[in-house]
Amino acid sequence: MIRKNFYLGFLGFLGFFACRYFMTGEITSLAYLGGFGFFSFFGFFFLGKIQGDQADERYQEDRKTALAFIGHLSLFLFAAIWIIGLFMSNLEVTFILVVIAYVVLILAYAVKLYWLEER
Repeated sequence: MIRKNFYLGFLGFLGFFACRYFMTGEITSLAYLGGFGFFSFFGFFFLGKIQGDQADERYQEDRKTALAFIGHLSLFLFAAIWIIGLFMSNLEVTFILVVIAYVVLILAYAVKLYWLEER
């Protein structure tokens, strides 16, 4: 059974609370509650559009392919964050990069799985 939670995608709009950074100037407002992390909920819009309700062999294979893609992408992103962290003394910027990587990985998984299912 494929679990579809299309309406959880609307929680992604809470990510726009990160715009508080432009008023307060605090870089941590980009990542903590109400920050960029909520943008990952937009992935539910893609997962909710997948046709079918049963997890057949094709779905399982597409899921494995999407997870393999995300594995390679995560190694690349966290290596890049590590290298940037070596040259920057500001830990807040590194923290923001980790949150952005989290959002990118979840959204990339949802888009890749949707793309594989629709081909």
